[in-house]
Amino acid sequence: MEKASRKERREVVSWINESQDNLERFATMKAEHVFSGFPDTIVPEKRPIRPILVHMAAALSIPLLAGAIWLLLSRNEAREQYADASRQVEILKSQNSGDVTYIANPGTKSLVILPDSSVVRLNGASKLVVPSRFAAGSRELFLSGEGYFDIRHHEDWPMNIHTSKGVVVKVLGTTFDLSAYDNDDNIKLTLIEGKVVVREEKTGSEHEVRPNQQISIASRTGELDKPLPRPVIKRANIQQNTGWVNGELIFNNTAMPEIVKQLERWYGVHVHIVDKEILDYHLTATFTTESITRVLDLIKFSSMLQYEINGTDVYIRKI
Repeated sequence: MEKASRKERREVVSWINESQDNLERFATMKAEHVFSGFPDTIVPEKRPIRPILVHMAAALSIPLLAGAIWLLLSRNEAREQYADASRQVEILKSQNSGDVTYIANPGTKSLVILPDSSVVRLNGASKLVVPSRFAAGSRELFLSGEGYFDIRHHEDWPMNIHTSKGVVVKVLGTTFDLSAYDNDDNIKLTLIEGKVVVREEKTGSEHEVRPNQQISIASRTGELDKPLPRPVIKRANIQQNTGWVNGELIFNNTAMPEIVKQLERWYGVHVHIVDKEILDYHLTATFTTESITRVLDLIKFSSMLQYEINGTDVYIRKI
């Protein structure tokens, strides 16, 4: 099959981005074409860059669709090639269970189309395990990291999303963001529409979440002999919790330890805080297409810090 021209790829991506219906139609057509031979597809996405000091609203197009059609809209200053981008996502197929593991490496974003044509967008440093075919009684997934789920509704075919922290999300058909990174202290779910039930496997407790709500469940504490705090359900900040889907890296009075983790996931770097006092710093800013250098420049000038980049290692210290 010949590769589509750049103009054709742009036209397809533009059409997909016009509406949710177009995305679902593309997912269905793709599922019918691809799933007969291979169950799913994934889209790597790398963010580029330009300076900003205030909020810039800009939705980024999906740069790449893998499988029947490969699409790449490179905004990177280096004009990355197809192979360079595709290598940033690993697809591992189990020899025994038939499960397929999708890994969005740090510094990438990706899109997975499930066997039922549901859509999952993966944030950087995330892993999604999907069976080759969903069972008749339920749709079972495993997530480590963060995913934005747009699940097709099936009243008699529930989906259970398992996490490594003993929390299971039961879904019938809905849209939500689930963040369950192994190195985070909390699991967070932000519900956009529909209804989900979150179950704690250790206690058996179930929590119903409604649209525009966020539930936060503590997964560990500093002292192992202390009980975990009760889950918290509150009104969600939809833009902040799901901005990454549209290419927005949002900090809202965010503490430096959290900033470090997000920078590492977003840009695929390792951040080292040289002076521990910096961990008490906070930052409020929104970035869209900025490079790690431009982001660090803002942190430098707003917080009177200095930084050094050595390959993929970033060192931040006081002036």
